[in-house]
Amino acid sequence: MINYHFHDDLSSDATQPLALHCDAADANGACVSICVTNHAEALDGDLTWRADPDEMIPRFERSAQAVKAAAARFPHLEIRLGVELEYRREWRAAFEKLLDAVPFDFVLGSVHFVDGLNISGGREVDEFFLPRSERDAYEAYFREVDEMVEWGNFDVVAHFDLVKRYGHRHYGHYVPNNYRSIIEPILGKMARRGIGIEINTSGVKEAPGCPYPEPEILEWARQVGVDRLTLGSDSHSPETFSQGLTRGVALAADTGWTEFTLFEERRPVRRIELSR
Repeated sequence: MINYHFHDDLSSDATQPLALHCDAADANGACVSICVTNHAEALDGDLTWRADPDEMIPRFERSAQAVKAAAARFPHLEIRLGVELEYRREWRAAFEKLLDAVPFDFVLGSVHFVDGLNISGGREVDEFFLPRSERDAYEAYFREVDEMVEWGNFDVVAHFDLVKRYGHRHYGHYVPNNYRSIIEPILGKMARRGIGIEINTSGVKEAPGCPYPEPEILEWARQVGVDRLTLGSDSHSPETFSQGLTRGVALAADTGWTEFTLFEERRPVRRIELSR
C-alpha cells in the first residue's frame, strides 16, 4: 500500500505535523511508501489563494526538513517530499521557480479553478455550476486539465475528474463516455509526455461517494499508454490518512492495472505490485 497524496500542517488547509501522519501510516500497517504533497499556494487572511515564491520556497524547505526528521524517526517507512500544484495559468512562472529551488521527489498537478471559479468547494462553487449545463461545465473543466497537461511541469494528474465532486449535486452521476472525445486525447498526451494518473480516494466517504477518476478513465489511460499510477487518500488529517485506500487498490486491479509507481527526485524509481 502507498499513500502519495496527503497534506500536513505546512499546507494551508491542514493542521497536523508530518509525524502524526507517519503514525497513522504505521497504524494502517500496510503502507510501505508515503509522500506528503502540500499545496504550493497559500491561503491569505482574506480567504484568497496566492502563489508567491518568496513564501513557497522557505515553506517547502521546512517541509524537506520535516521529511528528513520523519525518515530518521520512522526508518521502516519510505517518506518522500512532494507538492500539489493547483494549476492556474497565471501561477505557472511562480511554480517553475519553486520547482527549480526545492528538490522534490514527486509533483502532482491538479485543477480546482475553471474560468476563475472554484469547482471543488468554497463560496463560489455553485456560481460555477448553476448557469451551466452539465456538458458546458464538464467540458470547461477538461479543457483546463488539457491546458495543464500541455504545460506539463508535474509528474501525475491528481483527481482527474474532480469536477464531479459538486457536479453530481447539480446534474447527477456523469457518464464518462459522453466526454470520451475530450478525455482520451488528454490521456494520450499524458502518455506521450510520461505523465501518470492518480487514484484519489477522497471522494469515498464524502461527495460523490466514489474515488477519482471513474473506472472507464483508468481503463482508457492504460489502453493509450499511460504507465504510471499512484494512489492517495488526499487526507488533511491523520484520522483520514488511510480513508478509502483499500478501495483504491481494488479499483486499480479491477481496471487492469497491476502495479503502482514510486518516485524519487522526480523520477519513477520502482514499482510495487498491487495487493488487496
